[in-house]
Amino acid sequence: MKTKVLKFVLPVFALLLAVSFAFAAESTSEAKTAYYLHPVLGWQSVAIGDDCNKPAGEACKVGTFQLYGDMSTSNPLHRTAP
Repeated sequence: MKTKVLKFVLPVFALLLAVSFAFAAESTSEAKTAYYLHPVLGWQSVAIGDDCNKPAGEACKVGTFQLYGDMSTSNPLHRTAP
């Protein structure tokens, strides 16, 4: 009788533990929003990763358009140096 209960309870416990750890894990990468100025459509937003920052480096672009941190050309975004 004990082995039947143990054979049922142990997998259920393992499943519940796995599900609880899946919800407890945090994602380290967070999507940010950047903006670019399209000549016809105006300011457009796009999601970017953590590799684009404000410090100097290679310019972050989507297609041929420079990315900015806000809807002004005074805050260009650059890739962080490796």
